[in-house]
Amino acid sequence: MEPTKNRKLRIAMACDPITDYIAGVFVSTLRLSERLHQKGHRIIFLAAKSPHSIGIHEHNGMPIHRFRSILLPKTEQRFRLALPTIAEVRTILKNEKIDILHVLLPTPLAFIAIKAARSLGIKIVIHSHSQPENTTTNIPRFAGKAIVHALLERYFSWLYKQADYLVYPSEFAKQIFDGHNATIPNMIISNGIDTAHFKITDASELIKSRNLPTDTKNILFVGRLHPEKNIETLIKAIPHVLKKNTRIHLYIVGPGMLKDELRTLVASLGITEYVTFFGKVTDTELLHTYNASDIFVLPSIAELEGMVVLEAMACGKPIIIANSKESASRFFVDGNGFLFETFNPIDLSEKILTLLNDDAMRLKMGQKSLEKSRDFDINTSVTKLETLYHSLFKSQ
Repeated sequence: MEPTKNRKLRIAMACDPITDYIAGVFVSTLRLSERLHQKGHRIIFLAAKSPHSIGIHEHNGMPIHRFRSILLPKTEQRFRLALPTIAEVRTILKNEKIDILHVLLPTPLAFIAIKAARSLGIKIVIHSHSQPENTTTNIPRFAGKAIVHALLERYFSWLYKQADYLVYPSEFAKQIFDGHNATIPNMIISNGIDTAHFKITDASELIKSRNLPTDTKNILFVGRLHPEKNIETLIKAIPHVLKKNTRIHLYIVGPGMLKDELRTLVASLGITEYVTFFGKVTDTELLHTYNASDIFVLPSIAELEGMVVLEAMACGKPIIIANSKESASRFFVDGNGFLFETFNPIDLSEKILTLLNDDAMRLKMGQKSLEKSRDFDINTSVTKLETLYHSLFKSQ
């Protein structure tokens, strides 16, 4: 029996480091999958085995099939690439009676799972969650950065042509791969945010438990501590802010490979007392860090959407975003904050000071953020995804 609009679907999500690694794509995949599961759809994950996932074969009632893997460098020993055989994946898809393979990353698992799905006549959805800059930012120019970038673009292009349907998290992401859109059905679906969770709330518990200053205006960054996030520009802006306002504090939330390097930079600038590194936090702590802050800053070079920006907006925060041509996040700035020159800490400091020194402006822009965030509720994203899934079977 073919899936119909009212039938519950059986969906395999191919996402190598699911539950192991923290990044927007994996958080988004879990959040969307959990809601699809709650609506009665059968969700399974195809993923990588790792030392961190020994014995973990399900997540909130959703089975995880794990395969032999290799470690991806510079990922805090947490991101592994799954390397199953086509036959192994085919057996799982067949036994699970999968209707749709949903590929989240352009990894070897994607190629293998697509081959297996095609042999069984399973529909394939590919989600555009990656851009070459996520990889090439770590490569020096002298080491062939341009060549690697070109090869990744060609690989992404080839892979996306295997899809029955493409999903983009933003209009910006769609434009990157615009050449495919005339021939492959596609839809823009935001990663979405749970506006019932991310909201204005009291953060005093976090301030007390972390022994944070109570008489400062606080600047917040949330994300992986990786090169493409450009966090050093934010840190270098702080001394310039301190020249005119010493009642400030910088929160840096998230784990990553640059943790020690960024701590060293903070110490070398003599601003240790003004900066707190939170590392990895729980969902509740994350909510409270947004609410304990006054301004959210994302200096990232490359973003296909920027889920952390939406979360900050839903908590009523004005935003300051790097004006990088490779970042979709800059398009969230619309009367609710500022753009700054991507690698210019002085320009960033001036934007921070403008907001810090004008309470009325900060409040007004925060309210604008809150209003705009309501357009990105995750339940709307789930409904769009269901509609997309069911559309794959209309002609059958």
